[in-house]
Amino acid sequence: MQRLDAATLTDAAAAALATVAGAASAVDSPHMPPVQARQLRLRWRHGWEGFPVDFLLVASRDQTPVGYVTVGFPHWDNPLVAELDLVVHPGAREDDDVADALMQGAVDACRAAGRTKGIADCWQGSWLAGYWERHGWPVASRAAQRRIVVAHLDRDGIARLLARAEDASPDHDVQVLALPTPPAVVEGVLEVHRAMNDAPLDDLAVDDEEWSVARLTASESALQDRGLRVHRLIARRRQDQVIGGWTQVVVDPQQPAFGYQEDTSVIGAHRGHRLGLRLKTSMLQRLAEVEPQLETIDTWNADSNTHMIRVNEQLGCVVVGRGHMVQREIG
Repeated sequence: MQRLDAATLTDAAAAALATVAGAASAVDSPHMPPVQARQLRLRWRHGWEGFPVDFLLVASRDQTPVGYVTVGFPHWDNPLVAELDLVVHPGAREDDDVADALMQGAVDACRAAGRTKGIADCWQGSWLAGYWERHGWPVASRAAQRRIVVAHLDRDGIARLLARAEDASPDHDVQVLALPTPPAVVEGVLEVHRAMNDAPLDDLAVDDEEWSVARLTASESALQDRGLRVHRLIARRRQDQVIGGWTQVVVDPQQPAFGYQEDTSVIGAHRGHRLGLRLKTSMLQRLAEVEPQLETIDTWNADSNTHMIRVNEQLGCVVVGRGHMVQREIG
């Protein structure tokens, strides 16, 4: 067992751990693109909001990594929560010894930091799903991964959906949002981030996310530091330029065929005008121009988020994977 520093992880170490992650993904989620060492290293170093993962423990046999666990502590809110990611090579799953050793180290790190609520996820039906069940981690939320296959898009149908959404929201305009966010719209962008707190949480025991200027700056810097291409659209009410909703898609230049839909949210006072559909159809049209090489665009929806599921199904999304989140007290 060896603890590594995610902030200073070497290329060689990242490559070795990417091999483990790739082998696990090939069994548990073969529909996903190959795991890239650079992606792994930058994600662990910068995260989504400028913080490296707080704990990285590697298990090796004969000096070859066979598993690892990372622990990330939310730094802006949820002071009791720890987010765990456990990965074990299929060749080291004959029993739970490797996973148990990694989890003992992770739980010890959580307790030392005063984190009492552990959260993790897994693919439905996978070895890891069975591991969580065997060890008393109850399911707290179920979700599906949905994918748009760009070659199968009904472009005429998308145009019709956009036209209907525009008819339902005549008082709003959709605009490109630059990165970093211009000072004049920072407060509006913070509000659409906060609107994500309305998304269903099912049985997850977590607090609302808190968004400040400092957090927004850190999250946008992390996206740039990871080398991602970021595409953002906002919907603004014409009469006062108030932002009512937004959507974001990211593309990694190392794997430019794959796009990932991040947050889409509409503030409560602006709902009922099909802004979510308008933003997502507008984004598809924009991506056709600026990312013509895209082959797929993936998104995740909690099974309870029926509104966004309906929107995504109208766009032609199909389910390619299912997973769930587990949560347990570890204090």
